[in-house]
Amino acid sequence: MKKLLSLSIIAMFIFANCTTMGTGTYSGYRGSSEPVLARSLFSSDQAVISQAAIDTILSSKIVIPENVKLALIKFSGSIDQNSSIYGYGYWRSESYLKLQQSYVDTLSNRILASEKIHSVSILPSLLTPQNPTIPILREAAVRLQSPLLVIYRINSDIYEEYRTFRANRSKAYATVELVLLDIRTGIIPFTAISTKEFQSTKQKDDVTVNDFLKRTEAVAVNRALEDTAERLTRFLGSN
Repeated sequence: MKKLLSLSIIAMFIFANCTTMGTGTYSGYRGSSEPVLARSLFSSDQAVISQAAIDTILSSKIVIPENVKLALIKFSGSIDQNSSIYGYGYWRSESYLKLQQSYVDTLSNRILASEKIHSVSILPSLLTPQNPTIPILREAAVRLQSPLLVIYRINSDIYEEYRTFRANRSKAYATVELVLLDIRTGIIPFTAISTKEFQSTKQKDDVTVNDFLKRTEAVAVNRALEDTAERLTRFLGSN
């Protein structure tokens, strides 16, 4: 009995000692006397942008000029997605090309509603490579003498469960990503992402299933474009 009691006391002592040591070590690591880290100490970061430049950028304000010209460029979505309704050779389809132009018009007209924007120009894709970087986009916008550049991308499709002509119903989604780039500074002062849905029933003008699906998808895209453009104009007006 005495032997068991002695072993219990020893075990309790060892457990208490380990607990105390563990707590003491953690408290020392997370002590209140630690310095506040305010800048990167990784040398690889300095090769990209200097610490002085980071401090200046983060403590500065971007002012959008008045009566400014804005350039517009679209980043393409996946090829499979673009061709899901229009089929192979969609880029030669008259209805597809007209639809893309209508998207540009929707975005441009909404942006022109801002008092700070006097004109919107389309940045031709031939001025940039297939996967342009921010420096390349800045250079292309400079050649157009556009102090501002809006980069946007559209991802849209028909929900899988609505792809059949069942019950004469269709439902589409569209996500528009929009980025505003200040060309003089290379800063991105505004971004927006909007996802909209639209559910429709068959109309008299919907001759085929594809006509029905195209119309449904187009409404969803235009709603997302209008939402992002409206948010952009509010930002421009408040800056």
